[in-house]
Amino acid sequence: MKQVGLIGLPQSGKSTLFEILMQGAGSAAPGASGRDSVGVVRVPDPRIDQLSKLFDPKKTTYAQIQFVDSAGAGHVSARAAGKGVDPFASVRLADALLVVVRDFQNPAVPATNGVDAERDRRAMEAELILADLAIVETRIERIEKELRIGKKQGEREHALLVRIRTALEAEQPLRGESYDAEEMKLIRGFQLVSRKPLIVVYNRDDDGASPPPAESASGPGSRAVALRAHLEREIVSLPAEERPAFRAEMGIEEDGLSVVIRASYELLGLIAFFTVGPDEVRAWTIRRGDKAVDAAGEIHSDLAKGFIRAEVIGWKELLDVGSHSKAREKAMLRLEGRYYEVKDGECLEIRFNK
Repeated sequence: MKQVGLIGLPQSGKSTLFEILMQGAGSAAPGASGRDSVGVVRVPDPRIDQLSKLFDPKKTTYAQIQFVDSAGAGHVSARAAGKGVDPFASVRLADALLVVVRDFQNPAVPATNGVDAERDRRAMEAELILADLAIVETRIERIEKELRIGKKQGEREHALLVRIRTALEAEQPLRGESYDAEEMKLIRGFQLVSRKPLIVVYNRDDDGASPPPAESASGPGSRAVALRAHLEREIVSLPAEERPAFRAEMGIEEDGLSVVIRASYELLGLIAFFTVGPDEVRAWTIRRGDKAVDAAGEIHSDLAKGFIRAEVIGWKELLDVGSHSKAREKAMLRLEGRYYEVKDGECLEIRFNK
Protein backbone atom coordinates (compact mmCIF):
# COMPACT_ATOMS: atom_id res chain seq x y z
CA MET A 1 0.00 0.00 0.00
CA LYS A 2 1.34 3.41 -0.97
CA GLN A 3 1.59 6.17 1.62
CA VAL A 4 1.22 9.94 1.17
CA GLY A 5 2.36 12.33 3.90
CA LEU A 6 0.43 15.59 4.45
CA ILE A 7 2.45 18.65 5.45
CA GLY A 8 1.66 22.35 5.65
CA LEU A 9 1.98 25.55 7.65
CA PRO A 10 -0.46 26.27 10.51
CA GLN A 11 -3.94 27.38 9.34
CA SER A 12 -3.33 26.06 5.83
CA GLY A 13 -6.26 23.62 6.01
CA LYS A 14 -4.08 20.51 6.10
CA SER A 15 -6.12 18.80 8.80
CA THR A 16 -9.34 19.82 7.05
CA LEU A 17 -8.10 18.08 3.91
CA PHE A 18 -7.25 14.97 5.95
CA GLU A 19 -10.77 15.03 7.40
CA ILE A 20 -12.22 15.22 3.88
CA LEU A 21 -10.17 12.22 2.77
CA MET A 22 -11.32 10.19 5.76
CA GLN A 23 -15.00 11.12 5.52
CA GLY A 24 -14.93 10.61 1.77
CA ALA A 25 -13.79 6.98 1.82
CA GLY A 26 -11.72 5.91 4.77
CA SER A 27 -11.17 5.60 8.48
CA ALA A 28 -8.67 7.39 10.68
CA ALA A 29 -6.57 6.07 13.52
CA PRO A 30 -4.12 7.85 15.88
CA GLY A 31 -0.53 7.87 14.71
CA ALA A 32 2.38 6.48 16.66
CA SER A 33 3.22 9.89 18.10
CA GLY A 34 -0.26 10.40 19.52
CA ARG A 35 -0.56 13.65 17.56
CA ASP A 36 -0.09 12.49 13.99
CA SER A 37 -3.13 10.96 12.32
CA VAL A 38 -3.03 7.98 9.96
CA GLY A 39 -5.88 6.94 7.69
CA VAL A 40 -6.38 4.20 5.13
CA VAL A 41 -8.56 5.37 2.25
CA ARG A 42 -10.49 3.24 -0.20
CA VAL A 43 -9.66 4.36 -3.75
CA PRO A 44 -12.93 5.17 -5.54
CA ASP A 45 -13.09 3.47 -8.95
CA PRO A 46 -16.29 3.37 -11.04
CA ARG A 47 -14.81 0.46 -13.04
CA ILE A 48 -14.88 -1.72 -9.92
CA ASP A 49 -18.46 -0.63 -9.26
CA GLN A 50 -19.56 -1.72 -12.74
CA LEU A 51 -17.65 -5.01 -12.65
CA SER A 52 -19.15 -5.76 -9.25
CA LYS A 53 -22.65 -5.25 -10.63
CA LEU A 54 -21.84 -7.67 -13.46
CA PHE A 55 -20.40 -10.48 -11.30
CA ASP A 56 -22.42 -9.88 -8.12
CA PRO A 57 -19.51 -11.27 -6.05
CA LYS A 58 -19.51 -12.27 -2.40
CA LYS A 59 -16.91 -9.56 -1.80
CA THR A 60 -15.77 -6.36 -3.55
CA THR A 61 -12.32 -5.05 -2.63
CA TYR A 62 -11.07 -1.62 -3.68
CA ALA A 63 -7.46 -0.52 -3.84
CA GLN A 64 -6.24 1.40 -0.80
CA ILE A 65 -3.89 4.28 -0.13
CA GLN A 66 -2.66 5.54 3.24
CA PHE A 67 -2.48 9.20 4.27
CA VAL A 68 -0.49 10.54 7.24
CA ASP A 69 -1.38 13.96 8.66
CA SER A 70 1.93 15.11 10.14
CA ALA A 71 1.56 17.15 13.30
CA GLY A 72 5.17 18.36 13.35
CA ALA A 73 5.76 19.52 9.78
CA GLY A 74 5.20 23.24 9.53
CA HIS A 75 5.03 23.68 13.31
CA VAL A 76 8.66 22.87 14.13
CA SER A 77 11.41 24.48 12.09
CA ALA A 78 13.60 22.08 10.14
CA ARG A 79 16.57 23.88 11.65
CA ALA A 80 15.76 21.95 14.80
CA ALA A 81 16.65 18.74 12.96
CA GLY A 82 20.29 19.45 13.68
CA LYS A 83 19.44 19.35 17.39
CA GLY A 84 17.78 15.95 17.18
CA VAL A 85 14.24 17.16 16.43
CA ASP A 86 12.92 15.93 13.08
CA PRO A 87 9.70 17.74 12.04
CA PHE A 88 9.26 15.31 9.14
CA ALA A 89 9.83 12.09 11.10
CA SER A 90 6.28 10.81 10.55
CA VAL A 91 6.42 11.24 6.76
CA ARG A 92 9.97 10.13 5.98
CA LEU A 93 8.77 6.69 4.93
CA ALA A 94 5.99 8.09 2.72
CA ASP A 95 6.12 7.41 -1.02
CA ALA A 96 5.07 11.01 -1.76
CA LEU A 97 4.43 14.26 0.09
CA LEU A 98 1.38 16.50 -0.19
CA VAL A 99 1.84 20.10 0.90
CA VAL A 100 -1.30 22.16 1.57
CA VAL A 101 -0.90 25.91 1.02
CA ARG A 102 -3.44 28.48 2.10
CA ASP A 103 -5.06 30.45 -0.71
CA PHE A 104 -8.19 31.72 1.06
CA GLN A 105 -9.28 34.62 3.25
CA ASN A 106 -11.19 33.94 6.46
CA PRO A 107 -11.48 36.57 9.23
CA ALA A 108 -12.37 33.82 11.70
CA VAL A 109 -9.02 32.14 10.97
CA PRO A 110 -6.63 35.05 10.35
CA ALA A 111 -3.36 34.50 8.50
CA THR A 112 -0.62 36.01 10.65
CA ASN A 113 1.46 37.28 7.70
CA GLY A 114 -1.37 37.64 5.19
CA VAL A 115 -2.37 35.19 2.47
CA ASP A 116 0.39 34.42 -0.04
CA ALA A 117 0.18 30.88 -1.36
CA GLU A 118 3.42 30.98 -3.36
CA ARG A 119 5.35 32.36 -0.41
CA ASP A 120 4.05 29.53 1.78
CA ARG A 121 4.84 26.92 -0.87
CA ARG A 122 8.42 28.18 -1.09
CA ALA A 123 8.66 28.24 2.72
CA MET A 124 7.64 24.58 3.00
CA GLU A 125 10.03 23.63 0.20
CA ALA A 126 12.80 25.44 2.07
CA GLU A 127 11.98 23.50 5.25
CA LEU A 128 12.29 20.22 3.33
CA ILE A 129 15.65 21.29 1.96
CA LEU A 130 16.92 22.42 5.38
CA ALA A 131 15.83 19.15 7.00
CA ASP A 132 17.77 17.18 4.38
CA LEU A 133 20.77 19.46 4.68
CA ALA A 134 20.96 18.82 8.45
CA ILE A 135 21.01 15.05 7.87
CA VAL A 136 23.54 15.22 5.03
CA GLU A 137 25.93 17.51 6.92
CA THR A 138 25.81 15.27 10.00
CA ARG A 139 26.67 12.22 7.91
CA ILE A 140 29.46 14.05 6.04
CA GLU A 141 31.06 15.03 9.36
CA ARG A 142 31.05 11.40 10.54
CA ILE A 143 32.56 10.09 7.31
CA GLU A 144 35.27 12.78 7.34
CA LYS A 145 36.29 11.69 10.87
CA GLU A 146 36.64 8.11 9.59
CA LEU A 147 38.62 9.23 6.55
CA ARG A 148 41.06 11.14 8.76
CA ILE A 149 41.94 7.96 10.66
CA GLY A 150 42.45 5.96 7.47
CA LYS A 151 39.02 4.29 6.99
CA LYS A 152 38.44 4.64 3.25
CA GLN A 153 35.19 2.65 2.91
CA GLY A 154 33.08 5.80 2.89
CA GLU A 155 34.90 7.66 0.10
CA ARG A 156 32.22 7.15 -2.56
CA GLU A 157 29.41 7.98 -0.14
CA HIS A 158 31.29 11.10 0.94
CA ALA A 159 31.66 12.30 -2.65
CA LEU A 160 27.96 11.70 -3.30
CA LEU A 161 26.85 13.50 -0.14
CA VAL A 162 29.08 16.48 -0.94
CA ARG A 163 27.37 16.68 -4.35
CA ILE A 164 23.98 16.49 -2.65
CA ARG A 165 24.98 19.15 -0.15
CA THR A 166 25.95 21.48 -3.00
CA ALA A 167 22.47 21.11 -4.54
CA LEU A 168 20.75 21.69 -1.21
CA GLU A 169 22.86 24.75 -0.42
CA ALA A 170 21.78 26.11 -3.80
CA GLU A 171 18.17 25.66 -2.56
CA GLN A 172 17.47 22.90 -5.08
CA PRO A 173 15.14 20.08 -3.97
CA LEU A 174 16.64 16.66 -4.64
CA ARG A 175 13.64 15.32 -6.57
CA GLY A 176 15.12 17.04 -9.61
CA GLU A 177 18.47 15.25 -9.26
CA SER A 178 19.31 11.90 -10.85
CA TYR A 179 21.31 9.05 -9.32
CA ASP A 180 22.55 5.72 -10.62
CA ALA A 181 21.64 2.40 -9.00
CA GLU A 182 24.70 2.31 -6.75
CA GLU A 183 24.13 5.87 -5.57
CA MET A 184 20.50 5.06 -4.81
CA LYS A 185 21.66 2.25 -2.54
CA LEU A 186 23.91 4.68 -0.68
CA ILE A 187 21.23 7.29 0.01
CA ARG A 188 18.07 5.17 0.30
CA GLY A 189 18.36 4.79 4.04
CA PHE A 190 18.38 8.55 4.64
CA GLN A 191 14.81 8.94 3.29
CA LEU A 192 15.59 12.49 2.17
CA VAL A 193 12.28 14.37 2.09
CA SER A 194 13.13 16.81 -0.72
CA ARG A 195 13.65 13.75 -2.98
CA LYS A 196 10.07 12.60 -2.56
CA PRO A 197 7.48 13.35 -5.27
CA LEU A 198 5.45 16.40 -4.24
CA ILE A 199 1.78 17.28 -4.68
CA VAL A 200 0.91 20.93 -3.99
CA VAL A 201 -2.74 21.47 -3.00
CA TYR A 202 -3.90 25.08 -3.22
CA ASN A 203 -6.66 25.43 -0.63
CA ARG A 204 -8.96 28.00 -2.21
CA ASP A 205 -11.91 30.16 -1.15
CA ASP A 206 -15.38 28.72 -1.72
CA ASP A 207 -15.63 30.69 -4.98
CA GLY A 208 -12.01 30.17 -6.06
CA ALA A 209 -12.14 27.92 -9.12
CA SER A 210 -9.08 29.09 -11.04
CA PRO A 211 -6.27 26.58 -11.73
CA PRO A 212 -3.11 26.61 -9.61
CA PRO A 213 -0.17 28.76 -10.76
CA ALA A 214 1.94 27.15 -13.48
CA GLU A 215 5.18 27.60 -11.54
CA SER A 216 3.88 25.52 -8.64
CA ALA A 217 4.15 22.34 -10.71
CA SER A 218 7.43 23.16 -12.40
CA GLY A 219 10.24 20.64 -12.28
CA PRO A 220 10.19 16.85 -12.26
CA GLY A 221 8.32 14.87 -9.65
CA SER A 222 5.66 17.44 -8.79
CA ARG A 223 1.97 18.13 -9.40
CA ALA A 224 -0.34 20.97 -8.39
CA VAL A 225 -4.10 20.91 -7.86
CA ALA A 226 -6.67 23.39 -6.56
CA LEU A 227 -9.25 22.44 -3.96
CA ARG A 228 -11.91 24.21 -1.92
CA ALA A 229 -11.43 22.30 1.32
CA HIS A 230 -13.97 24.22 3.43
CA LEU A 231 -16.70 23.65 0.83
CA GLU A 232 -15.65 20.02 0.37
CA ARG A 233 -15.98 19.43 4.11
CA GLU A 234 -19.55 20.71 3.97
CA ILE A 235 -20.28 18.40 1.04
CA VAL A 236 -18.89 15.23 2.65
CA SER A 237 -20.99 15.93 5.75
CA LEU A 238 -24.10 15.42 3.60
CA PRO A 239 -25.62 12.00 2.96
CA ALA A 240 -23.78 10.30 0.09
CA GLU A 241 -26.80 10.37 -2.22
CA GLU A 242 -27.12 14.17 -1.89
CA ARG A 243 -23.48 15.02 -2.67
CA PRO A 244 -23.53 14.79 -6.50
CA ALA A 245 -26.43 17.25 -6.82
CA PHE A 246 -24.78 19.71 -4.44
CA ARG A 247 -21.48 19.48 -6.32
CA ALA A 248 -23.26 20.09 -9.62
CA GLU A 249 -24.99 23.13 -8.16
CA MET A 250 -21.64 24.53 -6.98
CA GLY A 251 -19.92 23.77 -10.30
CA ILE A 252 -17.57 21.16 -8.82
CA GLU A 253 -16.78 18.55 -11.45
CA GLU A 254 -14.81 16.14 -9.26
CA ASP A 255 -14.84 15.44 -5.53
CA GLY A 256 -11.78 16.34 -3.46
CA LEU A 257 -10.94 12.74 -2.61
CA SER A 258 -10.76 11.77 -6.30
CA VAL A 259 -8.71 14.88 -7.16
CA VAL A 260 -6.07 14.04 -4.55
CA ILE A 261 -5.94 10.31 -5.32
CA ARG A 262 -5.74 10.88 -9.08
CA ALA A 263 -2.84 13.31 -8.57
CA SER A 264 -1.15 10.77 -6.27
CA TYR A 265 -1.52 7.94 -8.80
CA GLU A 266 -0.23 10.08 -11.67
CA LEU A 267 2.72 11.35 -9.65
CA LEU A 268 3.72 7.87 -8.45
CA GLY A 269 3.10 6.28 -11.85
CA LEU A 270 0.49 3.86 -10.52
CA ILE A 271 -2.18 1.93 -12.40
CA ALA A 272 -4.87 -0.57 -11.41
CA PHE A 273 -5.65 -4.03 -12.72
CA PHE A 274 -8.55 -6.25 -11.68
CA THR A 275 -9.26 -9.85 -10.76
CA VAL A 276 -12.94 -10.74 -11.15
CA GLY A 277 -15.23 -13.64 -10.39
CA PRO A 278 -18.22 -14.76 -8.30
CA ASP A 279 -16.15 -14.87 -5.10
CA GLU A 280 -14.46 -11.48 -5.37
CA VAL A 281 -14.01 -8.49 -7.63
CA ARG A 282 -10.78 -6.78 -6.60
CA ALA A 283 -8.54 -3.90 -7.65
CA TRP A 284 -4.76 -4.23 -7.40
CA THR A 285 -2.17 -1.46 -7.64
CA ILE A 286 1.08 -1.75 -9.61
CA ARG A 287 3.47 0.68 -11.29
CA ARG A 288 2.99 1.68 -14.88
CA GLY A 289 5.31 -0.52 -16.95
CA ASP A 290 5.11 -3.53 -14.62
CA LYS A 291 4.88 -6.92 -16.31
CA ALA A 292 2.34 -9.72 -15.99
CA VAL A 293 4.63 -11.64 -13.63
CA ASP A 294 4.84 -8.53 -11.40
CA ALA A 295 1.04 -8.36 -11.32
CA ALA A 296 0.94 -12.05 -10.41
CA GLY A 297 3.37 -11.40 -7.55
CA GLU A 298 1.18 -8.55 -6.29
CA ILE A 299 -1.66 -11.06 -5.89
CA HIS A 300 0.53 -13.75 -4.28
CA SER A 301 4.20 -14.67 -4.46
CA ASP A 302 3.31 -18.26 -5.41
CA LEU A 303 1.60 -17.02 -8.58
CA ALA A 304 4.78 -15.26 -9.65
CA LYS A 305 6.98 -18.28 -8.88
CA GLY A 306 4.79 -20.69 -10.85
CA PHE A 307 3.70 -18.21 -13.54
CA ILE A 308 2.71 -19.79 -16.88
CA ARG A 309 0.43 -17.32 -18.66
CA ALA A 310 -1.94 -14.47 -17.92
CA GLU A 311 -5.43 -14.44 -19.41
CA VAL A 312 -6.12 -10.78 -20.20
CA ILE A 313 -9.10 -8.68 -21.25
CA GLY A 314 -9.93 -4.99 -20.87
CA TRP A 315 -12.52 -4.17 -18.21
CA LYS A 316 -14.81 -2.42 -20.70
CA GLU A 317 -14.58 -5.32 -23.16
CA LEU A 318 -15.51 -7.75 -20.40
CA LEU A 319 -18.36 -5.54 -19.30
CA ASP A 320 -19.70 -5.29 -22.86
CA VAL A 321 -19.51 -9.03 -23.60
CA GLY A 322 -20.96 -10.00 -20.21
CA SER A 323 -18.80 -12.94 -19.03
CA HIS A 324 -15.48 -14.75 -19.45
CA SER A 325 -17.20 -17.65 -21.22
CA LYS A 326 -18.71 -15.34 -23.83
CA ALA A 327 -15.35 -13.59 -24.19
CA ARG A 328 -13.72 -16.96 -24.91
CA GLU A 329 -16.38 -17.80 -27.50
CA LYS A 330 -15.61 -14.55 -29.28
CA ALA A 331 -11.82 -14.98 -28.91
CA MET A 332 -11.57 -11.76 -26.92
CA LEU A 333 -9.38 -13.23 -24.17
CA ARG A 334 -5.64 -12.97 -24.80
CA LEU A 335 -2.94 -15.23 -23.41
CA GLU A 336 0.11 -13.18 -22.49
CA GLY A 337 3.56 -14.18 -21.21
CA ARG A 338 5.44 -13.09 -18.11
CA TYR A 339 6.95 -10.01 -19.77
CA TYR A 340 3.66 -8.60 -21.06
CA GLU A 341 3.23 -4.98 -19.90
CA VAL A 342 -0.05 -4.72 -18.00
CA LYS A 343 -2.29 -1.80 -18.99
CA ASP A 344 -4.48 0.24 -16.68
CA GLY A 345 -7.93 -1.29 -16.28
CA GLU A 346 -7.17 -4.77 -17.56
CA CYS A 347 -8.68 -7.88 -15.96
CA LEU A 348 -6.18 -10.68 -15.36
CA GLU A 349 -6.50 -14.34 -14.53
CA ILE A 350 -3.16 -15.98 -13.76
CA ARG A 351 -2.34 -19.52 -14.88
CA PHE A 352 0.40 -21.05 -12.76
CA ASN A 353 2.01 -24.27 -11.60
CA LYS A 354 1.06 -25.11 -8.03
